[in-house]
Amino acid sequence: MKKIFTLLVMLCAALGMQAQDKYVVAGASTLLGENWNADTEINVMTTADNGATYTLEKQGVKLQKGNNYEFKVVKVEGENKTWYGTGDDGNTNYSVAVEADGEYTVKFTFTVETTTATCEATKTGEAVFDEDVWTLVGSSVLCGKSWDLEDADGVNKFSTTDKITYTLVKENLILEADTPNEFKIALNHSWDVAYGKDGGKDNNSLTVSETAKYTVTFTFVNDDTHLLTAVAVKTGEATVAEKTWTMAGSGVELFGTEWDPANTDNDLAKISDGYYELVKENVTLEAKDYKFKVCANHAWDESYGDNGADMVLTVENAGLYNVTFTFFSEAKTLTAELGEASGIQNVKLNNTNANVIFNLKGQRVNANYRGIAIKNGHKMIVK
Repeated sequence: MKKIFTLLVMLCAALGMQAQDKYVVAGASTLLGENWNADTEINVMTTADNGATYTLEKQGVKLQKGNNYEFKVVKVEGENKTWYGTGDDGNTNYSVAVEADGEYTVKFTFTVETTTATCEATKTGEAVFDEDVWTLVGSSVLCGKSWDLEDADGVNKFSTTDKITYTLVKENLILEADTPNEFKIALNHSWDVAYGKDGGKDNNSLTVSETAKYTVTFTFVNDDTHLLTAVAVKTGEATVAEKTWTMAGSGVELFGTEWDPANTDNDLAKISDGYYELVKENVTLEAKDYKFKVCANHAWDESYGDNGADMVLTVENAGLYNVTFTFFSEAKTLTAELGEASGIQNVKLNNTNANVIFNLKGQRVNANYRGIAIKNGHKMIVK
C-alpha cells in the first residue's frame, strides 16, 4: 500500500511538472548571451512554487553605467509565443541599468498572475571593457548600406573628444525631397544599446525639402538624454534616378513570398509619370486579413502604407479574385482594388484610403471634382 501511495505521489509530481508552462527571458545579448532569442534553451526560467513565479539567474554579466539593457519575458507554447513587457499595453521593454561598471549577477523574476517581471542586478566584481564604438545605422542613402550593424569599413563610426558628445559628418549625400531617411545609433555593433528619435527606441528620421546634394552632420550626446540629431546643409545640385516600386506583404498566395521587397514578380508597372500599377489576376485568397506596403528599389529603406502603418485587405469569404494595386509616387498614396473573378464579392479595404478619390497626380479630391479620377485603384470619369 505504501509503495502504491509513493508511486501516486511521484506520478502527480511528474504530471505537475509536465503541466508547467515554459517561460523564456529574451533581450539584449549582453544580459542573456543571445540577442532577443525566444527559442533558446539557455534562458528558460524555472519555478519553485508550482508555477506561481518563474526565475532565471545569469552570472558573470558585464554591465556598464549609463547603458539600458532591455528584455521581455516570453511564454512559449509550441510555435506560439506571448511577449510580456511593461507599460499600459505591456508592449514596452523592461530595462536594466546599473550605477557602476562591473561584473554582475542578474536575477529575473516573473509573476504569472500579474504577468509582470522584475530584475535585480548585484555587483560581484570589477570588469574591463573595450573602448566603446558608436555607429550610425540606417537607410542606405545615409549609411551606404542598409541597416548595417557591422560597418566593416568604419565609414559610419562616430568620433569624440570627451566621450560625451559624438559626431559623424557624411558628405556628398544625394537626398530626395520629402522622402524620410531613417537612422539610429548603435553601441558596439549590436542592438543591445541603440537610440533614435528623442533618445528613445523609435527610428529617427531626416527629411529635406529640396532634392540636392548635402553634407549631413550627425550628433549624439551620451548623457541621460541620449539625444541623436542630424543637420543637412545643401552643397550642390543633384537628381534622383527613377525608382522601381514593388509590392510586399503577407500571404504567399497573393505575393508569392512573405514580405519580400526583392521579389521582381511584384514590381509595379509605370502607367504615367508618378502613377504605377500592379494587377494580380485569378488569385485564390483565403478569408483573412492581408497586409501590404510598397517599397522602393527592392529594399525597405523607403516604403509606404497607410499613414506609416501596414495597409490591410480583409477578405470575408474565400474565393478567386483579381487584385489591382495602385501607387502615386508624388503623393505617396497606395490603394488597392479587388475585382470579382468567381462570383464572390465580399471583400473590404480596411485602411484609411478606402473609397477615397484621387486625381491622376495622386492628390486627394472631394466630391465636387470633375474629370479623370481614381477610386480604389480604378480609373473613372467624374462628370
